[in-house]
Amino acid sequence: MTEQAQVPAQKKRNWGVKIILILVALLVAVAAYFILGAILPRWWADTIAGQIRRDLGASILVGMFYGFVFTFIPLLVAWQATRKAVTWPWKIAILLVAVALATPNLLTAGIVFGSTESAHAGQRTLSVDAGFFTTWTAVSAIAALVIFIGVTVLWAVWRRRGKQMKALKQAETERTATAKRTEHEARDTTPNP
Repeated sequence: MTEQAQVPAQKKRNWGVKIILILVALLVAVAAYFILGAILPRWWADTIAGQIRRDLGASILVGMFYGFVFTFIPLLVAWQATRKAVTWPWKIAILLVAVALATPNLLTAGIVFGSTESAHAGQRTLSVDAGFFTTWTAVSAIAALVIFIGVTVLWAVWRRRGKQMKALKQAETERTATAKRTEHEARDTTPNP
């Protein structure tokens, strides 16, 4: 009887520990959000400004590169999570990798749409030192999204066509086999003179 009384107490302690760990993880995540929210926009704006060095042509090219590459590649990676053969833990891991690959665009969006003091400082830095960067990043990200959707639609059409062709070939093979079998049966049942 004492062993049965100890089992529920052990389970209660496990739930208590789990709840405490979840709360600590949430507190760490919130603290990291605020700390990184204060640091990352300024750091990213300074990094981009250092790459561009007030050259408008470089601003356009760098913006196009970041916008296209760091939208198209994460979408391709995230698309892999839609495969039926991939299990849920791997789907989550794939989506986390896709978000990590999209970090440059997420940082730029955080500067453009952010309302913190750090985001406003980043906006000023980008507007002075990297004039067209944010505009061309957005234009290229939209272009990457449109191209990804086009590739996805073409891929789906191609796969559907392949399945239809396979079904037609299989039906033709079955029809030919049935015709040959019927011909053999007709020949076997016909009396020879």
